[in-house]
Amino acid sequence: QRRAMMLGVTALAGYQLSMNLLIFFILFGEPLSQLGQTKLPGLIEDGNAKEAMATLKSILLLSVFAAVGVGAAACLTAFLGPGLFSSDLGVQAVAKGAAPMLFLAVAMTIMGIAIDGAMMASRDFGFMLGTGIVSFFVQAKLLKYCGSVQAILATFAVRLGSYTLFSIIRAFATNLRIRKPAKQTR
Repeated sequence: QRRAMMLGVTALAGYQLSMNLLIFFILFGEPLSQLGQTKLPGLIEDGNAKEAMATLKSILLLSVFAAVGVGAAACLTAFLGPGLFSSDLGVQAVAKGAAPMLFLAVAMTIMGIAIDGAMMASRDFGFMLGTGIVSFFVQAKLLKYCGSVQAILATFAVRLGSYTLFSIIRAFATNLRIRKPAKQTR
């Protein structure tokens, strides 16, 4: 928000409108996280790698469709409906200009939320924390170069997109950290 304040009052208002839309629309990604957190732990604990990975693929496929659909809804709201939220034509112009990056930020966040649920289920907390911290500092560095609301939203997309990409790679490379269950002795 500090960077948006440096861009002026109109840009700040457009930024806040865009961020409110982002926050509203990413809520639609939460069920995907919960799906991973409820379906995967039992499969992981049982050492059922095949079914766990198939479930993860299904969750990711659902998240792609959700990301595109919800991202498009956010983009269209910012592009076609900013007058519902502000009567200032300058603020409306900022929101319309930020609409494509809002789509990307919402889509990447929804994908990130979905894979985050799977990572929580795999209890790969060290990786999640490390990747989250690194992506935060990358975003903070990039924000210094932002001269528009679109650029600020792009940093969110970079942050969540990189977290998502690295988490998906980690999940598939480690089979969600599934260990073979110990053989039971009688």
